[in-house]
Amino acid sequence: MEITITDNRFTLNGVEMHFPLDIEQLKTLLGESRHVEKKYNHIYTWDTLGVLAYSKNGRQVEGFSLDYISGFLDFSPASVFVDTFTINGMDYRAYIDKNIKSARKVNKWDEGGTLTIGGLDVWVDMEDNGLKGVVISRNEPPAPKVYSDKYKYQPITGEKIEFTDFNFKLAVIQELMYNKELLKPAFDLYDFVENHAGREIDVEEEGYEFIPEVTAYFEALEIDKKYATEITEISQDGGDDIYLHLLRFWDGEDDTFNIRDFEDVRHFPNLKRMNIFHADNLADIQAQLAEKGITVESI
Repeated sequence: MEITITDNRFTLNGVEMHFPLDIEQLKTLLGESRHVEKKYNHIYTWDTLGVLAYSKNGRQVEGFSLDYISGFLDFSPASVFVDTFTINGMDYRAYIDKNIKSARKVNKWDEGGTLTIGGLDVWVDMEDNGLKGVVISRNEPPAPKVYSDKYKYQPITGEKIEFTDFNFKLAVIQELMYNKELLKPAFDLYDFVENHAGREIDVEEEGYEFIPEVTAYFEALEIDKKYATEITEISQDGGDDIYLHLLRFWDGEDDTFNIRDFEDVRHFPNLKRMNIFHADNLADIQAQLAEKGITVESI
């Protein structure tokens, strides 16, 4: 038996084949096979050749498999594949070895992976750096990703609150978005990243610093003045949702989110109590806000 793959062409014993393969054509080229029917597919085995064909409906073959080690399943070939197989003019072993070395640098695959050659996929199964099997099938490009626009900038129709201090704004967002669930959608970092079409954001790599797109979202987020009366107290805590979503791996050990300007209290007539991150000038802050009828404590 001779198998060749050249760009988009897949030939078997000199005959060009197209997926899904026709099981009767395979039998004409390779001889009769042993048939095992499973719950979800049909498996055709050519024992002396070390090859198998997988079919969902028993007529069309989606995967053509070459086995390189003796199997123990009821459909495993009695012999391993030893015939000629070339990919783009190279012996398949050399081609796989060459391309897996390159792919490992990107995908870090140790137990195999898929090499795409034109319109075909060659799935390579490996164990302990040894070749176990190869499955040839048609390449099925993934459907275009659909991005939600839930985090698209939406200007409010009412009058917005103009904040002086960004950290004060964040504390208000915590209260309105997460505690009282008045601001929607509730921002979720991983959902935002999943639906961000501009670039791929790696939270595990970038989450130790402010991710520009996330910061920009909260900077642009408009808060309607109609919610101002809802704020009766503000209580900052290192475990607040807002901080975990804005700076994923913040350890809470610095003053990154300390409020430095309390001018924004003017927007919230019902604000009577604040529990804020510790500041060296806490006494001055308490005195300043006491004049406005606001009690301040520190965590």
